Amino acid sequence: MGDGDGPTRKMNSSEATAFNDLQRTLKSAIPQVPANYSATYGGFDSREIFQGITPEQMNRMAFTAKYTLNPGVRESGQQTALMDMTKGSPDQQAKRAALAAKAEELKQARKHTRDRAEKERIRAELKKINEEENALTGEIAANASANWQGNMQQVDRALPAKELSVKVLVNQNVHVQDVARPYQASGTSFAFDQSEKCQDSGNYCITLLLGNFTREKKISGTTQYTLRNVNLGVPTKPRGMAVIVTGPKEKAESVRNFLKQIDVGKLQALLPK
Repeated sequence: MGDGDGPTRKMNSSEATAFNDLQRTLKSAIPQVPANYSATYGGFDSREIFQGITPEQMNRMAFTAKYTLNPGVRESGQQTALMDMTKGSPDQQAKRAALAAKAEELKQARKHTRDRAEKERIRAELKKINEEENALTGEIAANASANWQGNMQQVDRALPAKELSVKVLVNQNVHVQDVARPYQASGTSFAFDQSEKCQDSGNYCITLLLGNFTREKKISGTTQYTLRNVNLGVPTKPRGMAVIVTGPKEKAESVRNFLKQIDVGKLQALLPK
């Protein structure tokens, strides 16, 4: 997006050069794709600009990176949990092993006896052991069924965040929700985190403002931070940016750790001093 309204055009050479430098640096500064994740990107290939924009104006741009946990990771965790549940508790596993050992001992004894009465006694005892094994298997299955939901929730809690995202708003004023709290982050003009009213419900997000932002005014539950324009002669050169990192509320620590992977120094180096 650019200042003003109207039709768009292709970027000229100087605009495209500045844009390419920006998107290339952004791509290298944001987190690389973690193991077991896939990523989709938005805004990095845009080459359109408003036709009426002038060199001293700011071209408003937005870039997104969405990192999604591969489905197989959760399925693998569920499969492992299912296998563990069907094994039973340690006591149940010990009981099953003892019954199996006893059955094997009786089978060997039956092989080595010719006494018909002894064979009959062993047969009856093996039948009793088989009934105990079946009862134990049923008990384990019943426990697994009763605890299925809780165990799956435990699997989900142990998994990495299903989705993390980074959004970078360049050359734009930013509205920060009043529910946001100040956040400690070096190399920023302002920083906030919030567990409510993020891009999507149920998410936790951290916002970093880089550049010459001024806190202006409250507007219906938000505060506007206005970016000061500097005439750089090319509208696609960045004057300031907002970096927003988002993830599930229950994985807030993962979001904070993901933020640490962003090279804020690289982003700051793009901005006017």
